Amino acid sequence: MSRIVYRLPFLCAALLILVLIQAKSCHAKEISVELVWKLGEAGWLEIEVEKGDYQLTVDTTTRKFSTGSSLQVGWGGWTPVLRINHEEFQVLKGSVLEIKGINSGSLSVKKPEDKAVVYRGGLHLSWQNSHWELVNRVDSEDYLKGVVPIEMSNEWSNGGLEALKAQTVAARTFLVRHTENGKKAITDSPDIDQAYAGKLVEGEASAAVEATRGEILVDDQSKLPIEALYSSHSGGYTEDAKNVWGNSDINNVSHPDPYSQGVGGAVNHWRFIVSAPVLGSTFGLGPVRNLKLDKFPSGRVKSVRLEDGFGQVKTVTGRIFVKKFYPFGQPIRKFAFLGSLFESQEIATNRDLFGKSGLAVFLGSPESRSSQLTGMYQKEQGPLLAKIFSSSLGSSTDTQPFGEFIFEGRGWGHGVGMSQWGAYHMAQLGYNYKEILSFYYNKTHISKT
Repeated sequence: MSRIVYRLPFLCAALLILVLIQAKSCHAKEISVELVWKLGEAGWLEIEVEKGDYQLTVDTTTRKFSTGSSLQVGWGGWTPVLRINHEEFQVLKGSVLEIKGINSGSLSVKKPEDKAVVYRGGLHLSWQNSHWELVNRVDSEDYLKGVVPIEMSNEWSNGGLEALKAQTVAARTFLVRHTENGKKAITDSPDIDQAYAGKLVEGEASAAVEATRGEILVDDQSKLPIEALYSSHSGGYTEDAKNVWGNSDINNVSHPDPYSQGVGGAVNHWRFIVSAPVLGSTFGLGPVRNLKLDKFPSGRVKSVRLEDGFGQVKTVTGRIFVKKFYPFGQPIRKFAFLGSLFESQEIATNRDLFGKSGLAVFLGSPESRSSQLTGMYQKEQGPLLAKIFSSSLGSSTDTQPFGEFIFEGRGWGHGVGMSQWGAYHMAQLGYNYKEILSFYYNKTHISKT
């Protein structure tokens, strides 16, 4: 009897440890991430085991692939080739390679002309349509450690850890929703799913992943994972999902967002200037004379009606209008067109030139146009506004007298769901991540996966 009493605490402790391990492991699973953002359409790749023990399967042969091992894959004459550890190149008989973790660590992957990207977990490579397609098979929680710092920032951990936790729960919810019901993979692309950049971006945000391990947002009634959408900055008013994608979503509805006001620098308030001729030519019109905005209740632009001096009219959606001027691939700055929450103002330089004679000059040759407009517009004084093509195209040495349009906007992104800058501001004000999520997502609560 005494022996049983003596050993019971140790048995309970062992059982408790086992339960905790099982509880922790049940929140994570291996997922597949299609690497299309930085490694899409790759013809040649260099892969090296940065850390850990793997096994490499080529056709029907499997070999050890440990720390320091390397693999080059490419093509020759439309046939996939590979080289292992600087040995001779060999032709791949099949079309698939597998690097699977035994004591999984990390793999460095790079195109010859780019910097390396490092991934935890394993890699699946397949030769498809004259290029390599890569899939990173990784633990779901490790995946989030490569998402949150890109979607927000490791720097926000100082005073904004609760925002990082909110971002983690939203990102995990997005992951669960988009990998269930038969969908096996999610991409690493921010233009398709959510940004994922692997191990090299891991940092302070990992604490938010660990602190919320397994937590997702579910709908109050269905108990299913919601569509946890988010964008950089709401501009002070979140958007209804129906107004962006056409489908109603009770969890993502439009409402005022005071926490996104006055924060975010350039994305809080931006300005874009474009001349009437450039604005018109962008949409197949002459110099624009009138512009009218049709808006949603949030203030975001639903459609833009443009009329040129010839009487031609064209109406485009707010999204198409923004895409024409959005600074794709460029640094975000104050003088850029960043979203659909904006007002417009016309600065007329010489309204008389919308008459027959002025438009006739516009249709003439560039040489005659320059000299005649200079003569017709003698009142020019110092300001350079009339010489601006647009904020992105710069200015001309000649004055154009058909006017300029100034667009004053707020926010960055679609505005549906959580505003990341708003979440950061809420965290700074002392709100916890559950309160942040409750503010941005309607009729939801946190559940464990």
